[in-house]
Amino acid sequence: MEGNSEQISLRGIVIPVDWDEEGNALKVALLTAHEKEYLLRDDGNSSRLLSLLRQEVDVTGTVREEAGKKVITVQHCRTLKRVRIP
Repeated sequence: MEGNSEQISLRGIVIPVDWDEEGNALKVALLTAHEKEYLLRDDGNSSRLLSLLRQEVDVTGTVREEAGKKVITVQHCRTLKRVRIP
């Protein structure tokens, strides 16, 4: 899939995958029920994705492989329910 992209819709929980020196999340990923991880990129407003940490969402966008990782450029994102994680 390197270099090619395809439309995809997935459901999962938004998790942090990169932090700054103060422990603030910088990047997020979608963790699916099948334990697959997709990095999330939102070219329009990255803070929107950061605000969805630990929430279950439906995501639609284009997926491509970059440096061996699957990356979704988010076109639509819908919150399903809040997940309580202590």
